Amino acid sequence: MPEEIYLVVAPVGGPGDFEALFHEAGHTEHYANVDPAFAFEYRHLGDNAVTESFAFLFESLTAEPAWLADRLGATGDEASAQARAVKLVFVRRYAAKLAYELELGGAAPELEAMPSRYKELLGGATRVEWPAVSWLDDVDEGFYVACYLRAWALETHWRRALRERFGDRWWRSAEAGAWLRDLWSEGQRLNAEELLAQTLGEELDFGLLAAELSGGE
Repeated sequence: MPEEIYLVVAPVGGPGDFEALFHEAGHTEHYANVDPAFAFEYRHLGDNAVTESFAFLFESLTAEPAWLADRLGATGDEASAQARAVKLVFVRRYAAKLAYELELGGAAPELEAMPSRYKELLGGATRVEWPAVSWLDDVDEGFYVACYLRAWALETHWRRALRERFGDRWWRSAEAGAWLRDLWSEGQRLNAEELLAQTLGEELDFGLLAAELSGGE
């Protein structure tokens, strides 16, 4: 039945389990609250940067010092710093992946050169020796990598708005929950830029993400 929803995550151990749980919970809350009167394509298709932004929003809680103190009574400064470092690596990696996939999917790519090109771009972005063997395996369908990059940027807008409207501990606020459910009800009828403009009157700004990753807010 459409209203019967299950969130399933395979545990492997460590903090990654909590990150995965909250990430998938963001998807779950988003899709569970879409207006059921919408056509199928507005409920399940569209711009996946939208649903990924809500997944990243929930995932970010697992590295939020105030949330860790609230829910677990833990000091989360080290967790927050590590999460920011990991996120920086992922953002750099995905930016390099997008550049690589655009070359690979170009009109006339030199396939013989692509393994070394993959190794060069990914290694240069992450500052580690990157193996060339996954030059075809590490390719997302339909340039989904671009959805992730735009979703990381969009999530910074949502989180900033939540703090400004409902306080630093916005997760305690019933009003914040209502605001999010209203956002989620739109499904993916609008793309990331359109939803952001409609909701906050803002344009998608990667500068906010860059500032956050550099240690600013």
